Amino acid sequence: MSKPNIILSEQDLHRLETMLEHQTVLTPTMKHLEDELARAEVVAPNDVPTNVVSMNAKVLITLAPSKESSEVTLVYPHDFKGEKGQVNVVAPVGAAILGLSEGQEIEWPQPDGHIMKVKIEKVLYQPEREGNYL
Repeated sequence: MSKPNIILSEQDLHRLETMLEHQTVLTPTMKHLEDELARAEVVAPNDVPTNVVSMNAKVLITLAPSKESSEVTLVYPHDFKGEKGQVNVVAPVGAAILGLSEGQEIEWPQPDGHIMKVKIEKVLYQPEREGNYL
């Protein structure tokens, strides 16, 4: 399966690159995230399409083979508190959904060698859509 196009804001890209640069050891998921950042279409925060998963977005996703959607919020590692629905961007699911649009799906490697298939059902909340560029 070819990788879908992804879109990132300049701000998210900068913050994620800075975060990765400050890691002493990169996990396999962090390395995959670096690859995703390198291939992303980068736009100004106010140009992020409203149906794209950005950092701090709340999203309905489906993880195959399940048919049921889950609501998740994509957060930076320093914001991850382990609360229900939070997904860290350096976790496989978090890295996989970053930059995807509603309706897109991606196959993503997991640490155990299996491939996870994730589909974006709906972007429920996106900071950029609400004018929140912090």
